[in-house]
Amino acid sequence: MNLDKKLENLGLNQKESKVYIALLELGQASAQEVSSKTALNRATTYVILESLIKKELVRNLIRKKKTFFTVESPLQIIEMLNDKQKDISSKLDVAKEIMPELEMLCRVTSQKAKVKFYEGKEGVLMIQKDLFKEKPRIVEEIFNLNNTLDVFPPSPADHRKKSDKKKIKVRSIAIYDPKKIVPKLPLLYKEERKYLPYNKFPFNADFSIYKNKVVLLSWRKKIMGIVIENKDIADAMRSLFTLAWSGAEKYIVLKKEK
Repeated sequence: MNLDKKLENLGLNQKESKVYIALLELGQASAQEVSSKTALNRATTYVILESLIKKELVRNLIRKKKTFFTVESPLQIIEMLNDKQKDISSKLDVAKEIMPELEMLCRVTSQKAKVKFYEGKEGVLMIQKDLFKEKPRIVEEIFNLNNTLDVFPPSPADHRKKSDKKKIKVRSIAIYDPKKIVPKLPLLYKEERKYLPYNKFPFNADFSIYKNKVVLLSWRKKIMGIVIENKDIADAMRSLFTLAWSGAEKYIVLKKEK
């Protein structure tokens, strides 16, 4: 391996190695002489010489009002490496000191909830599309039946595709006004649904849970949907739904759909 390559391995760049070796051969030299020997332009040569001076490998001296440059003892290279080693060691100590904090921030970031917002009927359909795409084993939901029917009345083009019904088990609590006539609604495959009276539970926002996602829907005035993806939040909402499901029995409206 050439000497300049060996110097590069010790931390000098290509031009620094070239200038350093040129000064070793010249002894003392002006920037112009170094420029001529290395074939580097004069401006670049000055920049490289300043860099070597900062690394304490080269020093300048004034003779008859003219600046010359000379190499410090080659042993200074070892000092330079020792300084680098001390610097790395110091940085390593700092890195070890802050590592617990960095790891904690990393864990917090990884646990942050992913939140997406949707608007209008199109937004609701996008949420439905995501649900079918995720293919959850079970969906649990509480929804206002009357508000839902106002936006999505039953039709042959129902937004819940028949081909998807067989793939999803659903437990739902439907809040509705017993005074209103409710059209017959097709239940999803294996769906269990309980009907609760609106006058007891004035519920005007829907929520559903599937996998690690919680969906919140608001139907009145402006249709808006929020999807939160976070395991802890989904598990907490799932526990609340289970509590609501168990306590719903004494409030169930016996009136059937017509």
